[in-house]
Amino acid sequence: MKKFIELNQISKSFGGTRALAQVSFSVGQGSVHAVVGENGAGKSTLMKILMGIHQPDSGEIFLDGKPAVIANPIKARSLGFGIVFQELELCQNLSITENLFLGSELVSRSLMRFGEMEKRAAEALSLLRLKLDPRTPVSELSVAQKQMLQIARALLYKPRLIIFDEPTSALTSDSVQHLFQAIRQLKQDQVTVLYISHKLEEIFAIADTVTVLRDGRHIATMAVSEVNEDRLVQMMVGRELDLSARRSEVKPGEVLLRVENLSGQGFSKVSFELKAGEIVGVAGLVGSGRSELVETIFGALPAREGKIRLDQEDITSRSVAYRAGRGMALVPEDRQFAGLIFTMVVKENLALPGVVLGFRELGRLAITGSRESSFAQAAMQKLRIVASGPNAEVQSLSGGNQQKVVIGKWLLVKPRVFILDEPTRGIDVGAKAEIHNLVRELADQGRAMLVVSSELPELLALADRILVMREGRLMGELCGEKRCEEEVMRLAVAGVE
Repeated sequence: MKKFIELNQISKSFGGTRALAQVSFSVGQGSVHAVVGENGAGKSTLMKILMGIHQPDSGEIFLDGKPAVIANPIKARSLGFGIVFQELELCQNLSITENLFLGSELVSRSLMRFGEMEKRAAEALSLLRLKLDPRTPVSELSVAQKQMLQIARALLYKPRLIIFDEPTSALTSDSVQHLFQAIRQLKQDQVTVLYISHKLEEIFAIADTVTVLRDGRHIATMAVSEVNEDRLVQMMVGRELDLSARRSEVKPGEVLLRVENLSGQGFSKVSFELKAGEIVGVAGLVGSGRSELVETIFGALPAREGKIRLDQEDITSRSVAYRAGRGMALVPEDRQFAGLIFTMVVKENLALPGVVLGFRELGRLAITGSRESSFAQAAMQKLRIVASGPNAEVQSLSGGNQQKVVIGKWLLVKPRVFILDEPTRGIDVGAKAEIHNLVRELADQGRAMLVVSSELPELLALADRILVMREGRLMGELCGEKRCEEEVMRLAVAGVE
């Protein structure tokens, strides 16, 4: 296979943090080349170097055998390079067409050619089998549709190289298959694909070759056919992990949360109990009402009818602050918009719930600067948050480390009912194992854990019971021997108890 890109001894540091250390490997033209590694392994930094967002401190890049300097993103675009980032980067108030052509509008005599842009937008949407009107405002799209829109934007410019950075983190199973079909078509058209994903099953489904990075260093590059999942994980983390181990049986304590015939945006007539010391999973396809349910329980969305009882107290009409003060916490699905404040540094994000609740209850800031720093250091060590220090900007962290901050910020206030919505979305296998252990540890301490996840193996490994939702309804509860993928999917898809 002809070499398209050759990376030779690429190194990059940010202050005292070494992101890449003499990384070298090549990518074949028209291939699907996967790049895997833990958060902080250097994957995103390497991709940003290829896109001209960062410049390497040393090393060379060769394209078609010739040295290339990618000075900025405009240069990368001129070379035919495109990228799909994991985080959504869209303008909510603009239409699909306006987002697709943002910054590259088709203009003739100072007038935009909307008709031509809408035609090309429809063609890009059709490639991904998106049945959407190009004039639709992006604010009306689901998270999965927005992610597919970002992919369509990258395909619009007929790239020679396209980089996918965790492209399926918010997609439905059908959308994933449509994406894979598009990637196979790109391969046939001799477009080169660099594919980053923590979902290893995707690597084996779509990639020809895989490169493993660890701690900023190149570990191996090999054909996907020459490696299995266990070996790949071991190379990524430097140790063996078992994410399938199930929790041993526990005897739950008192009921801490009771939901009675609760209805709200996207769901209706849901009832269940959550007891101290147990982990309850919530499964269902995207659009089943899972996230809306837990956001209503936490008070972020209003309940239309029914009751929410915390420690036997009716909190249905209480505020988020009141529920948090009474011992409830929520890790939201969208960490970027609902989980973090990007104008604050790491330690301020970690201490935020404690500061807010302390101010609310005591009428003053209850956390001093020294206590804030002390807690941040302890949380960073416990959760292995990779950052230059407590004063690092939270936006400088990788997606996985940002997610650890979202979880870690609740540890200071020690909630009794902990709700986690997609807690390991976009997180590598090593960090995923750490978060699984943390969830089990918190449950062992007597906390009640409610976990929403699209990954069935995760729920099967963590949950004592699994609630299955479909089209806003709770279709059944699985425990004991019935906790298996077949039973979950039977309820999620067919809705038959």
